[in-house]
Amino acid sequence: MPVDPHLRAVKDLANAQAELARLQRRESELVQELVDMRKAVAAQKVVVDELVVVIDDLAKASATQHIERLPNELLAEAFLYIKDEWHNLVSVSRRWRAVIIDTPGFWSEINLDRYCSVPTLLKLHLERSRQTPLTLVLGSYDQELLDIVMLHANRLHTLRINGHAPQILSRITHVRLPSLQHLAANVPEDLVNLLPAIHPRIPSLKRLELGISSASSMFYGYLGNDIPRRSPPHIIAAESLEELSLTSFVFDWEFQQDSIQFPLLRRLTLDVSCPVPFLEVLVAPKLTHICFTGGYCGAVSPREFSGTWSKFDNVTHITFALSRFEHAVNEQALSLCPIFRGTRYADIHVEYVPMMFNSSLTGHGQIPADHWTCLESLSIRNFTFSSLDAFEDLVAWFTQRRDSGQRKLHFKLIHEDQAHDLVTLNTSHTLYQTLQECCASVVLDGVPLSAY
Repeated sequence: MPVDPHLRAVKDLANAQAELARLQRRESELVQELVDMRKAVAAQKVVVDELVVVIDDLAKASATQHIERLPNELLAEAFLYIKDEWHNLVSVSRRWRAVIIDTPGFWSEINLDRYCSVPTLLKLHLERSRQTPLTLVLGSYDQELLDIVMLHANRLHTLRINGHAPQILSRITHVRLPSLQHLAANVPEDLVNLLPAIHPRIPSLKRLELGISSASSMFYGYLGNDIPRRSPPHIIAAESLEELSLTSFVFDWEFQQDSIQFPLLRRLTLDVSCPVPFLEVLVAPKLTHICFTGGYCGAVSPREFSGTWSKFDNVTHITFALSRFEHAVNEQALSLCPIFRGTRYADIHVEYVPMMFNSSLTGHGQIPADHWTCLESLSIRNFTFSSLDAFEDLVAWFTQRRDSGQRKLHFKLIHEDQAHDLVTLNTSHTLYQTLQECCASVVLDGVPLSAY
C-alpha cells in the first residue's frame, strides 16, 4: 500500500526535530562540560601555583647552600647569565656583592644617561669594567661624561646613539675607535658632510644599523661614493661590514648601478618604502640573508629591478616582516621575489600571505612565491584565528604544487607569544589537512591541535 507523501514528510520532520533536539541537548552538555572543565583547570592552576611557590622556596634554600660551595670564578660565570638581575643579586649576601663588583662583565654596558651630573660614578663603573669590551648607549649629550668614556675609546665594541647624533658624532670624529664592531645611529640629513670624517675611525665595523631622515645623498656619501666621486676604500672600511640595517624615508635614490660594494656583507635588513633602487646599486657577493620590513609605505608603486640578476644568486634566506613604525604590508615585496629567486628558506608575516600566494596583484599572472624555484622551507609567523581566511590562497598553492609533482616543503606555522588571540587549529580544517598531505614536515609552534 503506497505511503501518503504528506505522512512521510511529517514523519521525516518529526525525526529531524528529534535529532535536532538530541544535538541541542548534547551541545548544552558539552558547553556545561567545558564550563566545568575551565573551573577545574582554574582551581588546579591555583594548586599548582601554590606548590610551585613551596618548591621554589625549598629549591632556593637548597640551591643557595650548593652555590655557596662554588669558587668565586664559577659563581661569577653563573651570575653573568642573569646579569640583568644584578641589583637583586647584590642584596643576597656580602660575598655575592663582592663577586659582582669584582667581575668586569657586569660593568661592560654603560647607559650614559644614568650618570648625568654624577661623573664620579661613571669613572667607578669604568674602573670596575677593567679591560672588557664596552657597550655604550647615548641618548642625551653631556660633553663631560662623553669625554670620560672616550678615554676608553679603544675598548668600545658597541655604540648606540639614540639622540643628539650631531653633537655625539662630531665628538667621535676626533677619536679613533679601533675595536668598534657594532654601530647603531639615527642620522639627520645635515650630517652628510660629517660622516666621511668618521669612516677611518671605525676600521673594524661589522654591524651597522643606520636610520636616515631624508636626503639620499647622505647614505651615498656615507659609503664613500660620488659627492664628489671618491674611492670607497679611502672613506669607509666597507670591506669589514657583515650586517647592514637601513631605515629610511628615502625612495628616490638615483645612483650608478653596482656602485656600492660590500664584499663581506652577509645580512641585509631594509625598512624602506622602495628597496629596488638600493638593490640595483648594491654589490654583496656573500649576501645570504635579506629581511624586508617595508616601512613608510606611502603611495610608492612597485618598481621592477633593472640591475644584474645573478648578483643575488647566493641569497638563500628571505624574511618579510612588519615594520615597527607601520603595521601594514608593503607591495614592494612583490618586486623582491624574482630578485631573490634562489631563496630556499622563507619566513613571512601572516599579513603577507594573501600577497605572496595570489597572482592577481602581480599584473603578469604569476604567483610571487613561484619565483622561488629552490624553496625548501616556509614559515608563517603571527598566525591567529582572524588570519585563517587569508590562508585560502596558500591552501590552493600547496595543492597546486602537489598536483604538479613539485618538491614538498618543510612548513612551520608560528603563533607569537605576545599575540592575545588564543589559537587552536582543528584537525578537520582544510588548512591542516592540506599541510599534512602536501608538506614534507609540519611544525606547529604555539598552535595546539584540536579534534573538535
